[in-house]
Amino acid sequence: MSDNGATVPPISVVMSCYNAERWLAESIESVLCQTWRDFEFILVDDGSTDATADIIARYAEADRRIVPISKPNTGLADSLNTGIARARGIWIARLDADDLCEPNRLASQWRCAAENVELVFIGTGLVLIDGHGRRSAVRQYPTAHRSLLAHLLTARKFPAHSSAFFRTEASRRVGGYRPRIRRAQDRDLWLRLSAVGELTSLREPLVYIRKHASQISHDEGGVRQKVDSQVAMVSYWLHQSGHPDPVDADSESFETFRHWVHRQIDADGIFARESVCSWMKQAANGAGFSRLGQIARFVLSHPASVAELGWERVFGSSLPRRLATEWMGLAADEIREGKS
Repeated sequence: MSDNGATVPPISVVMSCYNAERWLAESIESVLCQTWRDFEFILVDDGSTDATADIIARYAEADRRIVPISKPNTGLADSLNTGIARARGIWIARLDADDLCEPNRLASQWRCAAENVELVFIGTGLVLIDGHGRRSAVRQYPTAHRSLLAHLLTARKFPAHSSAFFRTEASRRVGGYRPRIRRAQDRDLWLRLSAVGELTSLREPLVYIRKHASQISHDEGGVRQKVDSQVAMVSYWLHQSGHPDPVDADSESFETFRHWVHRQIDADGIFARESVCSWMKQAANGAGFSRLGQIARFVLSHPASVAELGWERVFGSSLPRRLATEWMGLAADEIREGKS
């Protein structure tokens, strides 16, 4: 119970909205029609310039569970932290303003949480849809903590941000989202949550993840997302080794670290391999014997790149841990040079 006698909802759904008018109403409706009814719905308008604020206001007037928050544009991580700070629920359920969830999503995740008090994060499987809602693929993820953590640490796929269900207190304890890791703030938070509890994911696809050209993950050609993802993983390994975390350092030191990671992964060939993967996907989508012939010739002429790409897709990348070791070595060299 709260101070004024009102019942405190066990779940706080948190959605950050920035110029989200196109799909916002549909996303809101998918939350309001949940079979689990006892939740609050925190909608953070991150300084939108379209009709987002009006849509939120209309729904807030009709449903008392909605908690509208309006703020200047500061980005996704800061907006989500604002929502978490306001949340009263034991668990936070995330959903992006262009995604959808099945009616039984909250009920299923709450039931899973009740079965294991050690859990701090519960993801789900997903269905990929396009801008028109057409389905394209279904994805599932490991359910065991160690397997899911291994995926997070080796640059493999993990549950979508919009499927996340995590303990409010635990997220506050580890510092919430870190705005510096702009395009991988979810991977970074799940890794830090793994240090205080267990992770799992439901196999059932309970969210619909919309893929469209205007997604922020596509900015800078997706380069920033790849770099930030590596930064999050290297940060985890440094923390595990007891080394100071550059993400928490002053701005200049952090930017030095981020640019160093960018150079290292570029030298490792990550961007080149991603280009190979993108080309092969596009060629495969064109199907037909001519396209298949092009793919076969490409594989035969680039066997090493294709083999390495296949290995990483199945077993993950060891690069983040290696980079953490190299960064610690550089720091040790600087200390020795300073003493000499």
